[in-house]
Amino acid sequence: MPDIPSACPDWRVHELEFKNLHADLAELKQRVHGLESTLARGVMLLIANLVGVVLTLMQQLIGH
Repeated sequence: MPDIPSACPDWRVHELEFKNLHADLAELKQRVHGLESTLARGVMLLIANLVGVVLTLMQQLIGH
């Protein structure tokens, strides 16, 4: 196996860039998870509101 420093003179730079990329991907994953959670809550609230509207309309139709 070749010695890493002699095989690539910029190996430290590449290693640092890889670590930064890994950190950025971890942050992106965390943000996407947060967006998914927010979206799921929003969809559940939308469904609950729609059910409420449908029930209210049904009560009005039955009441008349």
